[in-house]
Amino acid sequence: MRIGLCVKHYQRILDLLRAALPQDEIFDCAPTEIAEAAQHADVLIPLVNKVPVAAFRSPRLKLIQQFGVGLDVVDIPAATAAGVRVANVPSVGSGNAESVAALAIAHLLMLARQLPLALQRFRERKLGAPMGDALWQSTVLILGYGGIGEEIARRLTGFGCRVIAVSRHGPDGPRVRDAQVPLARHVAMSGLSEVIAEADHIVVAAPATPENLGLVDAAMIAQMKRGVRLVNIARGQVIDYHALLAGLRSGQIAGAGLDVFWEEPFNPDDPLLQENVIATPHVGGVTVHSLNGIAQAVAANINALRDGRALASCVNPQALRR
Repeated sequence: MRIGLCVKHYQRILDLLRAALPQDEIFDCAPTEIAEAAQHADVLIPLVNKVPVAAFRSPRLKLIQQFGVGLDVVDIPAATAAGVRVANVPSVGSGNAESVAALAIAHLLMLARQLPLALQRFRERKLGAPMGDALWQSTVLILGYGGIGEEIARRLTGFGCRVIAVSRHGPDGPRVRDAQVPLARHVAMSGLSEVIAEADHIVVAAPATPENLGLVDAAMIAQMKRGVRLVNIARGQVIDYHALLAGLRSGQIAGAGLDVFWEEPFNPDDPLLQENVIATPHVGGVTVHSLNGIAQAVAANINALRDGRALASCVNPQALRR
């Protein structure tokens, strides 16, 4: 089969997929070439680039297989109508959720301990400054309690944090929760206003579904405790850019840790980055463990497609078979 990776210069992923699928032809293409590449591909792997609707007109394309979880770059109804199945790789167990959770905590630690400023003070030969905060005995609210959110909560337990989880439907939702992860509270989105002001730190882990676009807006930020620290490891579009900038400038938000942005790559000269912001270039899941685990899951699904077996984590099994 011909398998197109819809991004250039990701040699590590190409190497992993070629090693796992030696019988297949795996190529990469630029974002502007996706529609054309689809005409000659059995499988597309979009990563962070949007799959244009024109790609679904390919007579050959059978599967959009994400290298990871996020499917916000795929028009699933259009794919379904064209008979193209869409699948992803669950974050937990592949190394992805575990890696993203570790980066979220790294951002929390960098903000709480003011590590960028501490490095500057070291260069200035100043001792004992700046004064930071410990995560111990602080309250962390996780906005979006799916697989990644649960892995963040699991790790925060070791820091002595009080953790509040917020999910779309709360503890009565359809997702099975790990009862071994201790939570101070778990509420539905409808109960967010009751708990948000308790948080010293907020981690955004909600997916960029249509109802979550701009979820963290000026009204929500106004409800937060003054001086809250905010970390986003979900998608940039879940936070309203202008509301975040205003919150940082006013001091309502003491600092932000961002691994995801509204446009990627993000402009390093953007005014937002003049505030107390720690920015990393969407590397939450970019670890050796994560890439290896995801590559093996992707290869297993492509082999299932080849053999006519059921696909794992297919979000539109009703798509017409070709």
